Amino acid sequence: MPTDPILLYIDLKSPYSYIAAHRALALEAEDRATFDIRPYALDIGSRANANPAAFLRRARYLYRDARRFAAPLGLTLKGPQRIYDSSVANIGLLFAAEAGVRNDYIAAVYARFFNRDLELDDPGAITALLSDCGADADAFDAYRSGAGKAAYESEIKAAEEKGVFAVPTFVVGEELYWGQDRMDMAMAAAGIG
Repeated sequence: MPTDPILLYIDLKSPYSYIAAHRALALEAEDRATFDIRPYALDIGSRANANPAAFLRRARYLYRDARRFAAPLGLTLKGPQRIYDSSVANIGLLFAAEAGVRNDYIAAVYARFFNRDLELDDPGAITALLSDCGADADAFDAYRSGAGKAAYESEIKAAEEKGVFAVPTFVVGEELYWGQDRMDMAMAAAGIG
């Protein structure tokens, strides 16, 4: 197993990030790779507002396409009923990583969100989920509005300085691999067969 973790940027509202994260967590469970999974904000709202009809056509297609990849993995992908600001959930990812429950949190958020059982932008729901995963959720509210918000903004800035523009993005050395369908290329570049 390569010793350097593979940097993986995800957004917890992205179906393609769900697929990539699911596969990454499976590789970690098999001790075949280690990932440094970080949040990145996917801006969906501006696209939707620019041309709503085109956005809906694209969204419908993207979910059909994502389901082609998700089905063989046993993943459910129900499209959301609205556009979410995932910053609360993404800050929760940073909190979960510090609490040592990152993998459980990622798996639970994605499974619940894409089954329409989680509101990503509801601080109470994210706090409860963090507690379910074993984190000290009582500290999350202060973290979310203080250190966590600053850390999240810093993560986004750092990602953009690396050239990240969408998710999922794998970073191997200086090379970016955007899209869950580029995961195999990223793994090969990292020396993982």
